[in-house]
Amino acid sequence: AAPGQFVMVTVPGGGFLLRRPISLFAAHGDRISLLVEARGSGTERLARSEVGESVDIAGPLGSSFPTDNVTNALLVGGGIGCAPLQYVADELAAAGAHVTAAFGFRDFRGARVAGAFSIERLWVATEDGSVGKAGTVLHLLAALDVAPGTTVYACGPTPMVAAVQRWTFAEGLRGHVSLEAHMACGTGSCHGCVVDTARGKLRVCSEGPVFRLDEVTP
Repeated sequence: AAPGQFVMVTVPGGGFLLRRPISLFAAHGDRISLLVEARGSGTERLARSEVGESVDIAGPLGSSFPTDNVTNALLVGGGIGCAPLQYVADELAAAGAHVTAAFGFRDFRGARVAGAFSIERLWVATEDGSVGKAGTVLHLLAALDVAPGTTVYACGPTPMVAAVQRWTFAEGLRGHVSLEAHMACGTGSCHGCVVDTARGKLRVCSEGPVFRLDEVTP
């Protein structure tokens, strides 16, 4: 496994035809951690899984975030899109990089997920001002002192990704983004998650989910 990859998880209990794509939250030895938000009936059932209950997973799948030769990193996430950034932070910190994270949420309920993360320099914003800085993650970025040459790692809703992309380019920085998409197979066979990129139409599940920020058009 590598940071940015995902697994396809079978929902236990029957009645669910398709597996659910879940980002790798962390990996330690032969154990992985998943951070699941109950959005629909499938993820709600996964979130109610009990200790000792078995689920079937396929993976790791997809491309990963490159972490070699990074001195300063800025991790930018929105909502449950923050999930793959813990694994990135772990890899970068282990390599001696200076890691800062900026996460944005809608409200207090959404921001509770930040408590699952273990990142030393983690800043939080909420749109309703209930936790951290009032505003979006862009308000956090405007307040941060970002070193030249910092590598940006982003994941979140499409509007956030587009805004972070513009900010990154304006700051003269480069980075990578993990795109969110509905997936049926997770292996590229069904072509159900195709997106437009500077390299043409690519599949999020196989050529992605990680792309360079300068090659996507969110």
